[in-house]
Amino acid sequence: MSPVTVAPGVILDARSAVMGMTGLFGGPLVALISALIGSGFRFWIGGVGALVGALVILASAALGLLYRRANERRLVSTRAVQLLCFGVLLQLAELLFFTLLPGEAQSKMFEAIDLFRIASMAAIALGLGVLLKDGVLRQEVNEALKESEARFRNLLQDIPGVSVQGYSPDGTTIYWNNASQTVYGYSREEAIGKNLLDLIIPPEMHEGVRQAMTASFQNNIPIPAGELPLRRKDGSTVPVFSSHALVRPRGGPPEMFCIDIDLTERHRAQEELRVAATAFEAQDGIAITDPKLTILRVNKAFTDLLGQPAEAMVGKALNDVILISEQLIPNFYATLDLALQDQVRWTGEIELERADKGLIPVYVGVTSVSAEGAEVSHFVVTVKDISQRKEAEAQIRQLAFFDSLTDLPNRRLLMDRLTRALVSSERNQTSGAIFFIDLDHFKTLNDTLGHEKGDELLQQVGDRLLKCVRETDTVARLGGDEFVLMLEGLDGRNAAADARSVGCKIMSALGETYPVGNLDYHSTPSIGVALFRGAEVPMEELLKQADVAMYQAKAAGRNTLQFFDPAMQAAINERATLENDLRLGLEGNQFTLFYQSQVNAMGQICGAEALVRWNHPARGMVSPAHFIPLAEETGLILPLGAVVLKQACLQLVDWAKRPSCAHLFIAVNVSAREFKEKDFAQNVLSLIEKTGANPCRLKLELTESMLAANLDDVIVKMNRLRQSGLQFSLDDFGTCYSSLSYLKMLPLSQLKIDQSFVRDVLTDPNDAVIAKTIITLGHSLGLKVIAEGVETKPQRAFLAQHGCLDYQGYLFSRPLSIDAFEKLLGTKDAVAPAS
Repeated sequence: MSPVTVAPGVILDARSAVMGMTGLFGGPLVALISALIGSGFRFWIGGVGALVGALVILASAALGLLYRRANERRLVSTRAVQLLCFGVLLQLAELLFFTLLPGEAQSKMFEAIDLFRIASMAAIALGLGVLLKDGVLRQEVNEALKESEARFRNLLQDIPGVSVQGYSPDGTTIYWNNASQTVYGYSREEAIGKNLLDLIIPPEMHEGVRQAMTASFQNNIPIPAGELPLRRKDGSTVPVFSSHALVRPRGGPPEMFCIDIDLTERHRAQEELRVAATAFEAQDGIAITDPKLTILRVNKAFTDLLGQPAEAMVGKALNDVILISEQLIPNFYATLDLALQDQVRWTGEIELERADKGLIPVYVGVTSVSAEGAEVSHFVVTVKDISQRKEAEAQIRQLAFFDSLTDLPNRRLLMDRLTRALVSSERNQTSGAIFFIDLDHFKTLNDTLGHEKGDELLQQVGDRLLKCVRETDTVARLGGDEFVLMLEGLDGRNAAADARSVGCKIMSALGETYPVGNLDYHSTPSIGVALFRGAEVPMEELLKQADVAMYQAKAAGRNTLQFFDPAMQAAINERATLENDLRLGLEGNQFTLFYQSQVNAMGQICGAEALVRWNHPARGMVSPAHFIPLAEETGLILPLGAVVLKQACLQLVDWAKRPSCAHLFIAVNVSAREFKEKDFAQNVLSLIEKTGANPCRLKLELTESMLAANLDDVIVKMNRLRQSGLQFSLDDFGTCYSSLSYLKMLPLSQLKIDQSFVRDVLTDPNDAVIAKTIITLGHSLGLKVIAEGVETKPQRAFLAQHGCLDYQGYLFSRPLSIDAFEKLLGTKDAVAPAS
C-alpha cells in the first residue's frame, strides 16, 4: 500500500506477493485479469522500470498458478512454512527481473533492497496467503453446505410415503414435498405461502398449535412427536404421526420442519385385526387351514361343535376332523377340492358325524386366502350348527302343509301338488285322477263314542289310504272325515280303469274292521272320482267334480265309487261288459272270417286276406276296431288269433279239394303279442300239421312295429316257418319302422303299401313318392309288392304304371263272408289260373 520510488520510473512494492497469491487462490481467470490490470497500470505510470515491473507482475501471477496446480496434485500444500518459502521464491524472482533495469536504476534498486526488506516481503506473502486460504475454506464450506442442503431438500421432495413441510416462525409454509400433496390434497403451489393453521390444522386445534410453535421457536426445542388428527383439503380428517425439527439457516430466521406419516391404512388394518379377532371367537366355529386343508388353528366354538379339544384337531387334515357320511354325500372332499380350484368360496349344507350326537346338520363355508396374484396360502373354514333352524323349518312346514291329526298333507299342500300334477300332465300328455273320499255315518261315531274315538278312526283311515297308493301319489285330509287322493302319471287310454282299480282297493281296505278303543268298528267310504288330462280344468273345479261324484256315490246307496263324467262311467261299464262278452264269444264260437280278395294285374283273384268278424248275439256284427284293441290289452288276442289261424287253415284244406280254388292263398294278420310268444312258430306248425293245410298257401302278415324289439328272435321264428313253406308279407309298410338293413335280413316274400299312401297317391306328391319308393325298393329286394285300399281305377293305373301288379281294395271287392266270396270266385275269369 506504500510503494518506494527508488529512482524516477523505478518503484519497489509488494506487487509480487499480491500477484503470486492471486494466481494461487484466484485461479487462471482471476490471475489473468489481475495481471492485465496491474501491468496496464504500471505502464500507465511509466518510467524506465515500467517493463520490468510488468514482467514481475506477470511472472508472479504465473508462479502463483504453478503453485496452485502443484497443490491440486497434492505435490505441495498451503501450510505456513510452504507459503513463506513461496514468498521468498517470489522475491528472488523479482530480484532476478531487477537485473534487467538500466545501469543507474539497477544500482539504486539493489542499494534499496536488503535482507530485511526481502524477509518483510516474504512475510507479507505469508500473511496474505493465510488470509486468502481462510476465505477460500469458508467459501468451500458454504458451497458444500448449500449443496448438501439442496440434496437434502431434493431427497425430501420425492421421498414416498413421508409428508415433509417447512414453516417459518409465524406459520407460513416455506416447504411442501410431493408426499404432502398425497396426504393432505394441496399441491405445492397451493400450499407455499399459506399459513399452517389455514391448511391442515382443524379449528379446534388452532390455539394449541400456535402456542406450541411459539414455545418451540423461543426455547429452541422441537415440538414432541405424536399422533395428530389433521385436516385434508376436502375437510376430511387424516390421522398422522407427526415429528418436528428446528433448523436455523445461517443468516436467516429459524425454520420448523414437520415430518408426517399417514396412519389411515394402519388404523384400518388395526380395526380389521380387532374385528377379525372378535369374529374369530364368535359363535360360529372357525378353523384356519393350510392349502392342503391341514388345520392350523381353531376357535372355541369349533371345538365345542366338534366335541374335541383344539390340541386334538390342530395338525390334522380337515377330513379327519369334520366327518361326512359317505352314504349321504359321496366323495364330498373330492368335490370340495374341485370346487375350490375354480372359485374363491364354497358354501353348502351338510351333516357331520359326531360319536356322541350322531348326525348334526351344519352350514359350512370354505374361503381361500391369498395375496393379490399369488397362490392360495390358507383356507378359512366356518361351521355353523343349524339344528335348531332345521327343526324350526320342519315344524313350520309341518304346521303349514300337514294335518296335525293324521300328518297327511293339508289342503294347502294338496293344491300345490295338484298344480304341479296338472303342469306335468300337460307336458307329458299323461292323465290323473282325483278321489274325494267321505266316511259313511262318521257323525254317528263322533256322537256316540266321542271325538277322541273319531280322531283315532281318522288316523287309521289315513294309514290305510297310504298303503293303497304309490309313494308318488298324494293322500290329503281336508278336514273332518273328508280325504282326497291324487293319482298321477296314468295312461290316458287306461286312466279310468286304473282309477277304478285303485278305488276298489281303497274300498276294500277302508271296509275292514277298525279297532277303536275296546270296540271293533266297521266303516265304509263313499268315493267320487274326477279324471284330468292337462290343465284344461282348474284345480278347484276338479275338486268340485270329485266332490259332486262323491255325493252321487252317497246318493247311490253309499259304500260305492262314482266317476264324475257320466260318459266316462258309461265307457268303463261298456268296456267291462265288452270284455266279458269277448270271453263268452270265444267260448261260444261267435267269431268268423270274412275274406277280401287280392287280385293281380289282370284283375284275377289270386288269394284273399282273412279278416275276423264278431257276430255278437245281441249287438250283431261287431267291427274289429271295437274289440281288437280290447283283446290286445286284456291278452285275449292270443286265443282269438288261434281261432282265426285255425279257421284259415281249415278253409285252405277245403279249397284244396277243389281244383279251381286249390291255388288260392290266404293272408292272416298276426299281432306283435302273438309273435312274441315263445312257442308261436311251433304252435303254427302244429296247427298246420293237425289241419292238413298246405303251408305254401298260408301267408302271415306282420306289422313293422314287431321289428322294433328283439329282432333276432323275430328272424329265428320267421326262418323256421319259411323253411316249412309259409310266406310273409310286411303289412302297413312305410308307416313306422322302416329300415333297409332289417328288410334284407328278413325272409319276406311281399311288401304291402299301406292304404294311407294309396288314398292320396294322385293328389299328394309325398304319398306318390313314397308309393313309388316302396315299389322300387321291393323290386330291388326281389319282393312282390301289393297295394291295399285301392278304390279307384286311376289309383290302380298309377300303381300299375310304376310296377305294382297286385292290389286289394273296394275297387275289386269288400270283405265278404265265405259264401259271398266263393260266389265271387265263380264269376267268369275271376280266378287267376294256377301257376
